[in-house]
Amino acid sequence: MGKICWKLFSSMLVLSGLTFGGGFVIIPLMQRRFVDELGWLTQEEILDMTAFARASPGAVTVNVAVQVGARMAGAAGALCGVLGTILPPLAVLSVISLCYEAFSASPAVAALLYGLRLAVAVVVADAASSMAAEVLRGGDRLRWAVMGAVFLLSLTTNTGTVWFLAGSALLGWLTAGREKL
Repeated sequence: MGKICWKLFSSMLVLSGLTFGGGFVIIPLMQRRFVDELGWLTQEEILDMTAFARASPGAVTVNVAVQVGARMAGAAGALCGVLGTILPPLAVLSVISLCYEAFSASPAVAALLYGLRLAVAVVVADAASSMAAEVLRGGDRLRWAVMGAVFLLSLTTNTGTVWFLAGSALLGWLTAGREKL
């Protein structure tokens, strides 16, 4: 269990320390690490964890780290995942808070942050297309319909994400165990 905790902690520390842009940027990297490289989870499991993390209060990345850690090593794993996830941003924010005035007034920092938005958008689009591809490969027409409806409604209405998640979760709960259409 100690090896798993260390591997989880160090993986999350590196991922969290080297990414910029929040949960939707780090989730595809977590998928790559925990599904493809370590083989701890399946693609469907990480997608389910991500969906649950989005519907739960708190940071998506921390919520997924808790779930992965708990699955792999119980409460100790959950703690290691959380610590690995929160330590890098905590350190960065602590340093930035000491220098806030200089950072907030710097045109170079403002330009850098503006430029990073494009990179974050690309990573989020990659994660969304990867998740959509997984749903489409599954062949479940109900999931296809729900994904399409949520996508169209999110583009055409001002409905909050939480309502889409709650409705999708309710539909999933109501149809759990049914055969594919």
